[in-house]
Amino acid sequence: MADVKPLTQEDLEAYWREAADALGLHEVLDAAIPRLGEARGTIELDAQSVAFQDEFKPHRIDVMQFLRQKTGMGMLDCKVNPLYISRDEVIYSPEDKFKAMLSDNPALMEFRKLFPTIDY
Repeated sequence: MADVKPLTQEDLEAYWREAADALGLHEVLDAAIPRLGEARGTIELDAQSVAFQDEFKPHRIDVMQFLRQKTGMGMLDCKVNPLYISRDEVIYSPEDKFKAMLSDNPALMEFRKLFPTIDY
């Protein structure tokens, strides 16, 4: 059994670029810089968008096989950390909703005068 050289961040980035060349995945792999994970034998990728996760997912196995072969670390694993922020839910009051509808249809004010008890 051959000795496995400890993986450094520089080696990981070089292997990542090699994987992009060998597998023809520059568009996908250039979107993230891998880093050594806190747990031994893991690498982490920061996903800036949902699109990166979707693009990387079908190629993950091939990339990991390439990296395992290059590093000699058969148990090397990859974790994708989502960094993107989903849209916050904005809660509008009935008055806010009415003002928005009124800007689209000013005639709505006449209905409010006719039916003052209805909460729009």
